[in-house]
Amino acid sequence: MKAISTRGGRKKIASLGGVSLLTLGAIAGVAGCGTSTSNTAQTNSQGAASTGKITINFAVWGPVSPQYNFIAAFEKKYPNIHVNLTEIPQTDYAQKLISEVATNTAPDVMLVWENMIQPFAKEGAIVNLNSYIKGDKSLEPSNFLPAFRSLAAQNGGVYGLPWCYATHLLFYNEDMFKKAGVPFPTANWTWKDYENAAKKLTIVKDGRVVQWGSAGIGFPGVWYSLIGSAGDKIVSNGKLSIGQGAIDAMNWQIDLTNKLKVQPQPSAANSAVDLFEAGKAAMILNGSWMISTYDTIKNFKWNIAPLPYDKVPYDDIHTAFFTINSHSPYKQADWDFIKFCMSPEGQELIEKGTNNPSAELSLSKYAWYQNAGPNGPTNWSAFQEAGKYARLGYVLLPTGLTNYIDNQLNAAVLGQESPSQVVKLAEQQAQQVSNQ
Repeated sequence: MKAISTRGGRKKIASLGGVSLLTLGAIAGVAGCGTSTSNTAQTNSQGAASTGKITINFAVWGPVSPQYNFIAAFEKKYPNIHVNLTEIPQTDYAQKLISEVATNTAPDVMLVWENMIQPFAKEGAIVNLNSYIKGDKSLEPSNFLPAFRSLAAQNGGVYGLPWCYATHLLFYNEDMFKKAGVPFPTANWTWKDYENAAKKLTIVKDGRVVQWGSAGIGFPGVWYSLIGSAGDKIVSNGKLSIGQGAIDAMNWQIDLTNKLKVQPQPSAANSAVDLFEAGKAAMILNGSWMISTYDTIKNFKWNIAPLPYDKVPYDDIHTAFFTINSHSPYKQADWDFIKFCMSPEGQELIEKGTNNPSAELSLSKYAWYQNAGPNGPTNWSAFQEAGKYARLGYVLLPTGLTNYIDNQLNAAVLGQESPSQVVKLAEQQAQQVSNQ
């Protein structure tokens, strides 16, 4: 995935662009070269000698919010450390980091996406942070959402700290619900509740739909939350694991689209026009980052709720992790920067700059990220509710694989493939990726 957009941006926590260099063993080769001298080391040595300051290198996708600049705040608190920031275009971010790790030119502090952290940790490209965290209860796994505690257990230690998090949510038009006399969505809504509401909220005039009950799936990752809700593991031992849950999720979307006709086909739902934002659909299943887009809506009241579920509540968590390059010559300064970013002062700036909450349980009482627009949202508890059971699921898989599956899932809704065939094709593609 993922890059979390800055406030006002229209991009999601963006997807990781694959790990092909890792599977070729490029990082493994670099990790064993402990005597090599990186560009980072040369920059730091020259910077320290000429200015008396330590310079650490840090890369991020897109601009850091000028209003909520956590880097400037850190440098003010630590005047002896300068953070040299490199902004890499979001579309190039993952591949560039992978290439730089492979050539030992990566930044000292890397903000890495979900499906990068395990390969980087396995190949020794990033530092195990346990020794730095020891004694600091605020940064121990027990103070983070369950998804991050689980990742630390899987990795045999903490190799990165989440800078904030996002989920998937149900967005709904309060005005349309009130007019139709339909109760607002709750955390207990099932697929059937969503379906019944969508039927009541769909308006047809002269044989043409003038108001959709549902705009459908606004972000492809929502598919995996639905599949997980229907009982599939999504990821098991690092590999794709879907089956009947995926079939059930596809059949539900097929019914909503083609049988009940309460939502448009995927091609229309994913067009340049956001039907929910345009006031032409009562509901949409989308990424929580869309709050910073929908907050400009002026012509109707809207709100958020956790995703509806089938068998069990399920959601996917999105983030990026602060990590330390194993070859960095100034690891203590790197840690000082990360620790500041994870402190209440740093998290407040990051929350406000990204419009996403902190993953630290001790900071959940604060509402720094809750920057609503004139007409919504108000039900911020939807974030906390989703965070209780959200998982690092499909986001740990190679993006090339999930992109392929996304297309197949939509093909099933369009009647181009059967749900069982989609599962078969997904398994075959996963095996091909695994064999590369």
